[in-house]
Amino acid sequence: MSMLDVEKMPSKIEGWLSSNVENANVDSYTIMTGGFSRVMARVELTWSSGKSETFILRGDPPPEIATMESDRDAEWELLSTLSTIDGISTPAARWYEENTSIFGTKAIFIDFVEGGSLQSAFDNGLNEEEALEPFIDLMASVKFVPLEKLPSSMFRPDSWENHMDNLIDRWVHVADSHIESVPFVRHIAAWLSKRKPAPLPLGLVHGDFQQANIIAANEGWQLIDWEFSRIGDPREDLGYYAAYASSVPPSLIDSNPEKFLDCYRQKTGLGEEVINPITLGYFTVLSTIGTIGPLYTALTEMSLGKRHGIPVAYNSQLIPVGNRNFINAIEQLEAALETLEGG
Repeated sequence: MSMLDVEKMPSKIEGWLSSNVENANVDSYTIMTGGFSRVMARVELTWSSGKSETFILRGDPPPEIATMESDRDAEWELLSTLSTIDGISTPAARWYEENTSIFGTKAIFIDFVEGGSLQSAFDNGLNEEEALEPFIDLMASVKFVPLEKLPSSMFRPDSWENHMDNLIDRWVHVADSHIESVPFVRHIAAWLSKRKPAPLPLGLVHGDFQQANIIAANEGWQLIDWEFSRIGDPREDLGYYAAYASSVPPSLIDSNPEKFLDCYRQKTGLGEEVINPITLGYFTVLSTIGTIGPLYTALTEMSLGKRHGIPVAYNSQLIPVGNRNFINAIEQLEAALETLEGG
């Protein structure tokens, strides 16, 4: 049993709702395409009262075809908390089933929000300049979530320095655990350790901040897919977006980096000494470990016969794309830093 079983899932959902919420008839169950790591399905149903609603059911793919791993318990806790915090725009998480025997996975029911992704909106002609301010508003709203309101189970680094060292160690772990030698990854880790920027207070990090994870709803943009969220340096979201959007355009940064950074500084209250092209470049490299690390792991396990499927092979192409971007970023940053240090 898995969420991919479109024949069995409607009756499974009806039985679960009957036992845990109220009687309902599932009118349609459709697997959603485009998910990078999780299985998501659109569930349209009619309650016994006659009211119709639509939800997103979110769970894990079968382990042998999974590209990445993340924790549904932690995601549910965070989503439940975010629903109670003012200033965060995200669809409400409604119910959770942790027993994997029912749907073949732990699964979260989330409110469906009408609207396509911001990526689709750009593809359909949305003006990038008009999108800049609401985009940064959404990014800044994550930074402003009070840490004391986050789930107590969420890991809290004891210092900025240790948090950064842990992220850099994840690069080292990739090099140590990959099936083949990857000296380039060791070079990245050494460079990151050498060139740490000035610290910032730790805060909530979305972990996958990109245009595909923003619903451009008419009533206001909504940020989704919080599975890689953590407490860290707010610039991790800034750098991750820069890395992602350079490969999946349009990039709201690349067209005018100074304008983007100036707007980010205004929205967050952070100064130019910590938000500038050099720190952006640094976090563009550092923050991608959350994606690159699992890709290396999946590739290793595929070569050992532990995983299979098109998603693993297809997504592995992101590794050489990332390597190219890292080389370019490091070379440009070194040139800039040497000029500053020499001047």
